Amino acid sequence: MSQRDRIMRDAQRTAGEAREAAKRGREAQKKERAKRNFSTPDHRHCSVCWAPIPLDEDPPVCSDQQCGETRRKRESSRKRLTVMLYLFPAIAILLVFLQVIT
Repeated sequence: MSQRDRIMRDAQRTAGEAREAAKRGREAQKKERAKRNFSTPDHRHCSVCWAPIPLDEDPPVCSDQQCGETRRKRESSRKRLTVMLYLFPAIAILLVFLQVIT
């Protein structure tokens, strides 16, 4: 048997072993997925700490006081920013309008 034949035989054996290992791995993954098939009750998450909370929770924060306070601060900051985003351009347009009139 020549060296080329031995290398070819060994390569075929290694390829066969690799195919068998891949097949075993796929079968194991299928079994694992079947085991993980579970359902969680419908829920949403706290907007601050992402803890699961019931769907009907409004505002969407958990029972932790720190989360509630953080949400209130964020909400007031958001409202303030919204007012500024509309108010400042309105003032600028008013000033330009007054300049054009006079």
